[in-house]
Amino acid sequence: MLSGFNDPQADYFPAPLASPQLSFYANFTASGLYDTGEAALNASQEIVSQVESLCVARGADKTASHNIRTAAENLLNDRLLSGQMRVYELFFYYADQQNFAVILRGEFVRQRLLAVLGSDKISDGDDASVARFRSPLNPAELLYMQVGSDEAVICPDNISGNIAEQLASRRNMLGKDFTSFSKMVRVRPAVAAEINLAALQNSAAAGPVPDWFKALRHTRLIVSSQMTKMQLFVPDPEEREHLLRQVEGLVGGLREHAGNLVDFSAAASGNSIFIEAPAGEELERLVSSRSIAFLMHFFVRAQKSQLMVSSRETDDKRE
Repeated sequence: MLSGFNDPQADYFPAPLASPQLSFYANFTASGLYDTGEAALNASQEIVSQVESLCVARGADKTASHNIRTAAENLLNDRLLSGQMRVYELFFYYADQQNFAVILRGEFVRQRLLAVLGSDKISDGDDASVARFRSPLNPAELLYMQVGSDEAVICPDNISGNIAEQLASRRNMLGKDFTSFSKMVRVRPAVAAEINLAALQNSAAAGPVPDWFKALRHTRLIVSSQMTKMQLFVPDPEEREHLLRQVEGLVGGLREHAGNLVDFSAAASGNSIFIEAPAGEELERLVSSRSIAFLMHFFVRAQKSQLMVSSRETDDKRE
């Protein structure tokens, strides 16, 4: 799959979990948002329009969708483009609900950013500021946030010490199972992902799993100006043939989602199914813009809920 990516520049990238089930990377600079002139304006308009479209698709009425679009536009102008926080890259690693990390790299004015959470509830150091807040998914658990001048980290509070130590040592902890992800990230594509689906299915065994999902064991994705490809590893021949027919039916939808810029194709090779498209800078730009819109649409909606923040480990009330 990764022909041409075997000898990338071996620069550091943050990977503080040794055995995640999912690794994800997004390069927001590929959108053109942080460029100057028309490129930045076009990227901004594309992002806020896509935020509104996502809200409509999820059932929001016209008024609510317009309000969220306005909030997204304000977020872009007042936070991202003003220089308060310029997020260039996102890394996400997930092992289970107690072991995950979100890492944002860019430029952060932490005094202004953390003032949003309440400056009286922040532990402020020379190089970084720390806050703790209740998880929106499980209010009984605390999340840890550390913000420095060029990096922000969010992870469960009970593993924050280990995560901070690995990041400070600048060690990439990913094991051999995610070698492909390491290679993909080092060329800084618009999006890269690798998922150990066999392990993810085992951890979610208590819940319902679709039949098509059970056949998948591992998947990889990269969208860059050099390569656009997704690999679905399906070792069982009958399941692979069945899934291929389903994937072929989705190819038209992928083309529409990409603005009819490129043709997608799906084919089986070896033990895998590959979905491919001709690579190019325009597709890379579009995918990056839509990645920002997808994440921003959740963030803007979440602003309606107040985060509970604490800067003291001994604060039992966490208020």
